[in-house]
Amino acid sequence: MKRLLLALVVILLWIPNVSAQEEEPVLRIYGAIENPINITYSEFQQLPMVSVNASTICVGSPPETPGLNSYVVYTYNWTGVRLSDILALVEPTEDAVDIKFGDVTLYSSSIPIAEINRDDMILAIYADGEVLTREQGYPFRVVLPCYWGYKWVKYVSYIEITDFDHEGYWESHGYPDDGRIPECVPVAENPVVFTNVSLVLIGVGLALMVVSLYQASRR
Repeated sequence: MKRLLLALVVILLWIPNVSAQEEEPVLRIYGAIENPINITYSEFQQLPMVSVNASTICVGSPPETPGLNSYVVYTYNWTGVRLSDILALVEPTEDAVDIKFGDVTLYSSSIPIAEINRDDMILAIYADGEVLTREQGYPFRVVLPCYWGYKWVKYVSYIEITDFDHEGYWESHGYPDDGRIPECVPVAENPVVFTNVSLVLIGVGLALMVVSLYQASRR
């Protein structure tokens, strides 16, 4: 699976620039990893995805009593790439500790890499089958069922794998670094959108696309 994911990204990066990709959102992934990458939104769309029903739950206030007046912000069927697949693609080094998500502002949050152990932890680009709106977190939105909402970073522009325990914006203002919601049970719904068979077909389609673009450029 890891080799197939990497091959897909390599093929996509090789395709000649036929549109103004500079205007596309670009996700940077770097830090304590073997394979730093920059991946555009359209390239990200080609990666294997899953869907999961999950609610964003605001932790409430004050930080000394997390969950005292918590509430559900919204619930969607989110679709995106598994965080575990992203980690497999970039290969964290032995000293990697946290996976940190940040946007173009100073906002960030993170969770330990050791906690990326469920298929419903994803970086989403769709909600209820539609492209994320700005309110929902376009272009990339962290979805972590059974974690407080401040861990669900919106507008993600980079992922950094740190070799230290990172404290994000709200964590540095008193909220728990451990953002797991006590006694929460994730919804056991996680249909695979792209199966292994379809991955092979995607790879063949991308290869044919490359050949077609190359032949067109020679005319």
